Amino acid sequence: MRTAVIDLGTNTFKLLVAERPAGTSSGMHVLHAEEVGVFLGRGGVEKGMLTEEAMARGMATLRKLMAKARELGALRVGAFGTSAMRNAHNAIAFTERARNELGLAIEIIPGVEEAGMVLDGVRQAVPFGNKPKLVMDIGGGSTEFILATDKALMWKHSFELGTTRLVERFPATDPMDMGTQLRMAGHIDAQLEMLWPVMERHWPSSLVGSAGSFDTMASMIAMERGAPLGPEDVTMVFNTVEFDSLKDKLLPMTKAQRELIPGLPGHRTDTIIPALMLVERVLLHGIERLEWSKYSLKEGAAARLLA
Repeated sequence: MRTAVIDLGTNTFKLLVAERPAGTSSGMHVLHAEEVGVFLGRGGVEKGMLTEEAMARGMATLRKLMAKARELGALRVGAFGTSAMRNAHNAIAFTERARNELGLAIEIIPGVEEAGMVLDGVRQAVPFGNKPKLVMDIGGGSTEFILATDKALMWKHSFELGTTRLVERFPATDPMDMGTQLRMAGHIDAQLEMLWPVMERHWPSSLVGSAGSFDTMASMIAMERGAPLGPEDVTMVFNTVEFDSLKDKLLPMTKAQRELIPGLPGHRTDTIIPALMLVERVLLHGIERLEWSKYSLKEGAAARLLA
């Protein structure tokens, strides 16, 4: 059966259309994937609400994504709302509009469920071994961390700490001044206080970044290497030297300068800075190897639906 998944994130909506390969009982063949900048949480994520403008953008995008899913023959569409929706007091108004106008039932999932779906997706792209890896999925409203080996899920947590929240909490000069960077770093460290003893106890062998901001980081690092990512690439290994070089290049830039960088999508020119800050704070706790996973929540959700 051909299935579609729509991931309603705080910044972007993502569509995946997939099917089970013929004659198999497992696996997933991706037919179509796309990402649209919607900014559902803009102007309201820190206030616990969805603005009327954001809901209008969301409905317009859902209408297009639903049409694409039906065009590709999807018989089932699963839609999952994450941080912006689970924290908005008026999210029910948006889900009712989607149900009434599009026949789409949106499931607003808890953070721990989101983390579980992320791991299900990442496992399809990145090999795990007997040494634990720390998976990190940066969203606009929340960031999920999962510690896992090839055989076990050891720990998972969803922190209500995302790039849109950071942008709205720390309105920056352009480019971001050092004072704002230091305040943001201190806030991130305090919010992730629960993560640090987990890392110190288990010493993860690598940081696995899934989708979203990590797609952008991997794309730009691959271009710096002179070997751009292809459509079939689902993972890539890089190190802290390459990450630091990218961070040191982007942080001093103005938004206008970032908009000219190949591999950096227009809808991420603002959020890439707090994303880099988030990753930097984690790497300071002793990780030197990074892995990118193209697959994340939507692939994990699709695998569950196909099963």
